[in-house]
Amino acid sequence: MPEEPVQTEGGIHLSMPRLYLSIALIAIALVLVWAAAFKAGVADGKSQMESFIDNNAQILPPLGSNTQPNQTTPTSNSSTNPPPSNAVTEPPSSPARAAQAVMTAQGYSQSDPRLSGHNYLQLATLPTEQAADAILFMNDHDMPIIGVPVVDSSVRAGNNPSRYTLYSVGLAVPGGSQFRAMESQRTQHVRAIAQLGNQWQRERRGGSDFAESKTQWVKYD
Repeated sequence: MPEEPVQTEGGIHLSMPRLYLSIALIAIALVLVWAAAFKAGVADGKSQMESFIDNNAQILPPLGSNTQPNQTTPTSNSSTNPPPSNAVTEPPSSPARAAQAVMTAQGYSQSDPRLSGHNYLQLATLPTEQAADAILFMNDHDMPIIGVPVVDSSVRAGNNPSRYTLYSVGLAVPGGSQFRAMESQRTQHVRAIAQLGNQWQRERRGGSDFAESKTQWVKYD
């Protein structure tokens, strides 16, 4: 059947395909106009928001955080890595250490911890570094010893001594009849010292093994 033309009020005759095409073109035009208006509105809103933003503002951490912006942590070479187990560590020295200061595991002391009239086991005479390491090693194994500086008449007064004689203060033995009465305790102490001395020499390359034949009881006055 031939398509009948549509008569409008103005007297313009349009066919149905042309009418649908006109409606589609009008709809597309409206969509394009709306999209252009939306894009323009977004751009205008963005420019307005940027005018309220301070370009020099910094981003701060949330409250309660210990982190601070632009803060650098200074690096230090001290105590970042623990010293190796075989490192030789000298007891902390006191300011203006006198030549007669006694070396202990806690540092240098101006007073000798030994009791007058008592006998103490003398171990060996070693250089400063070896004596310090032996004192710390024995102290770590619950065997307190001290280092008495060796006085050298050829060295000027006030100079630090270069050698120390080691004494065990773990057992103080009185003189006279009590010295003979404590023979069993003395023997056990000498053997314990020799065992630790052998371990110190083997593990830390110590300068002596504190063997029984190398030690002797010396009275302190």
